[in-house]
Amino acid sequence: MNVTVKRHQLKDRARTMEARLQHFEDTAARQNGTLKRHETWRHEYASFPYLLGAPDDRLCSRFKDVFINQTELNSDAKIGPLPIGEEHDFMPKFTHLLEEYGLRTGGHPPSEVIAAARAPAVKYFENGEPIATKIFQGYAAPTTPFTVKYGRREFLEPMLRTGRLRICPASYYNDVSHNAAVKDDEIHRTFFIPTFRERLKGIHHMVFQGHRIEYGDDDIVVPVEAPDYFLLSLCDSIYYRMPTDFDADAALIIREPTKFAQRVISAFLARYSDWKPHYGPVTYYDPYRDYTKMRVHQMSKHFGYAYQREVRIVMEALRTPRQTLQPEFFDIGPMGDYAELLLA
Repeated sequence: MNVTVKRHQLKDRARTMEARLQHFEDTAARQNGTLKRHETWRHEYASFPYLLGAPDDRLCSRFKDVFINQTELNSDAKIGPLPIGEEHDFMPKFTHLLEEYGLRTGGHPPSEVIAAARAPAVKYFENGEPIATKIFQGYAAPTTPFTVKYGRREFLEPMLRTGRLRICPASYYNDVSHNAAVKDDEIHRTFFIPTFRERLKGIHHMVFQGHRIEYGDDDIVVPVEAPDYFLLSLCDSIYYRMPTDFDADAALIIREPTKFAQRVISAFLARYSDWKPHYGPVTYYDPYRDYTKMRVHQMSKHFGYAYQREVRIVMEALRTPRQTLQPEFFDIGPMGDYAELLLA
């Protein structure tokens, strides 16, 4: 349910947040200008409570996204929080959400929101230990950079043996038949611009390039769309949640990732010369905070998927394709000299 935030609610919450801001500034003044780490994050949010006017369902989705990214399935088959300070540390965002829920519920998120956030972790243990413990048991990972392709044995074995692989259009991943980890709208990106300050003043529209845009009791929703493109996804390391997420019983370890990417791109361009390749790690953007972070649409993804640490090969059309894109098969030659297959 999309429960929007009305002006009177905004006023009450804004007053509370102003008091929170003053509290942390007073605390810092008593402590020679310093705050504890969690207090710094809370002060940061009180300074600009960007979620103040977000509808309840969007806040719920954000909590689930942050929760799943702040937890990790380790090699001992245990779920635990990521260490604070890691590159993909989500604790500041998590703390911001606690502050916002403090305004809305007086405490933690509703029990149903917490239950929904925890639900994905249950899946890893449905059949006992996560399947990743079988796949990677006793395996010593390469000490140099490598990538991993998670998948089914029947597909990865011929890929290793002959180099035959499938590259799908981005639109393929929006199929409703895919599970939650695979299904994603790779064509559209959506950003949100907070409007709580304007709405507190009774303003519910903006004028952009001569056009009046009504946003009512919501933040401004900015959709961004890209033409369809081809996409091949990998991971930048071994992560124990990935096999379960991708319904995989095997992992292809690619010890020379640049060599692999070059072969894939060369095979594609030999067939379709008027396409532009991209290769590298995905940039994960926060739809409420990273308006300028998405420099290449095809190489960017919503931060809810950040735990996947994706590396991707993208082929972008320089001219609009005449036909709807379909999965394509390519042969890049045997991979045995620079890759190995691990099985459950």
